[in-house]
Amino acid sequence: MTAKPWLQLATERSFPEPSQWLTAEELRTFQRIKAWQRRQDWLAGRWAAKGLVREYLRERANLALDPAQIEIGNAPTGAPLLQRPLCSEIHISIAHSAGYGLAGLALGAPIGVDLQHIRAVRLDFHERVLSEHERAQLAHHFSGREGVLVFWALKEAAIKAQRTRPTPALREISVTLTEPGQAEISLGTQRLKAQWGRWGEFIWAWALTPLTSSSDR
Repeated sequence: MTAKPWLQLATERSFPEPSQWLTAEELRTFQRIKAWQRRQDWLAGRWAAKGLVREYLRERANLALDPAQIEIGNAPTGAPLLQRPLCSEIHISIAHSAGYGLAGLALGAPIGVDLQHIRAVRLDFHERVLSEHERAQLAHHFSGREGVLVFWALKEAAIKAQRTRPTPALREISVTLTEPGQAEISLGTQRLKAQWGRWGEFIWAWALTPLTSSSDR
């Protein structure tokens, strides 16, 4: 069965001063970011990810860590990577949109998450990005702008779960909506399970390779 990943949302108003919870290396990374909004997004994503790692370790390993004891760097592909404490089984993904950060955690296989603020998109977006099959699903399941963003979030989550270079185009990814809030995604030879939902004015999505595990949350 596919293990359900852990998710956590953070806003730019929900964390302390960076020096109180970032490691020295993370502070150096943060200080290299010049744009104010990009800084806030980065902080929101890191705060969500650290909170998620702390929660997992406390519940599953009876290990209580402060945020500053957790370090999240980046793999060569650019994907977030848990560097301290070292645990190769833990995979994390981070997304941010409009000052909110979303983090996902899964065991044993890469996970991808995405977050989309509900907003208007270009009128030709669905024609450029969605296949005929996907456009038929869009017309059947949705009546407003939310539907296009669901497909967008699912495709972005799948790209992050695959973690390869070069990054595939959104049109190369095939999404099939199955049960409400669930989907199957085809990306090259990969077949990923996915879910999506809504948090306030945001659409969230996660995607990961099927696992043989019973560690659902």
